[in-house]
Amino acid sequence: MYLLIFTIVYCLITQIVNIDYGPAMGIYLILIGVGKGLLSEEFKDVFNRDKTKDLYEKNGFKDSLMELLSLILIFVNSYLIDYEPFSLIEFAFLFVVFALVYRFVFWGITRIIRERVKSY
Repeated sequence: MYLLIFTIVYCLITQIVNIDYGPAMGIYLILIGVGKGLLSEEFKDVFNRDKTKDLYEKNGFKDSLMELLSLILIFVNSYLIDYEPFSLIEFAFLFVVFALVYRFVFWGITRIIRERVKSY
């Protein structure tokens, strides 16, 4: 839930400040990636090298859905900043990038943050 709130606040800030498309998405993804890297105990947790089924069982439906909604918000926010209709190739490329970022970087960040907070 905190990730979704952080994402909404970040989207509002980028809309108010009027940051361009690339930096708006890049800054967020870099911050999330660095945060996940610093909080992860093992290297395989940073880039989700486990099987998809194992990741789903570890993370659960609710956390997976919240992470997916956060990533969708970032992509929609970035798209609204610099609105241009996508061609079919651009849409396919964006979908592939979206799926890869979610699968290998974003998925599991809520679990990692929760485990780190409990250990303190």
